[in-house]
Formats: sequence, structure tokens, C-alpha cells
Amino acid sequence: INFPQSQQKEVAIFDETSLEFPTTKVLCPKCDKEVEAYWALQQTRAADEPPTRFYRCKECNNVWREYS
Repeated sequence: INFPQSQQKEVAIFDETSLEFPTTKVLCPKCDKEVEAYWALQQTRAADEPPTRFYRCKECNNVWREYS
């Protein structure tokens, strides 16, 4: 479908390389040593439960989660 110029919109696309996540030192279960890892919080359970913290190891790219 060809839309007129006035209806065309620019859409921003994000990939992993364009996003910056905070990092921390944590024990990677796969590397079995303390490494620097990216982390993020997400509410995966009921609102009255604490959020889940996800990690990604910068050395081996292993992803794991930690429940509070």
C-alpha cells in the first residue's frame, strides 16, 4: 500500500545495542565467578509482591533471575 506523503510517519526502532542498562558486580552461575552484569527489574507477580531482578552476564551472556 502506498500512502500519501502526509500520512507517512517515522518510527523509531530500538535494538539491544541502542539501549543502556545499568551494570553491577554479581556472581554468575554459569561462569561461577563474580562478573559485571546488566540488570533490570520487572514486576512478574502480583502488585503486592516484590519485583524480579533479571541479570545478563557481560562475559558469557547468561541470563538469570533473582526473586526478592
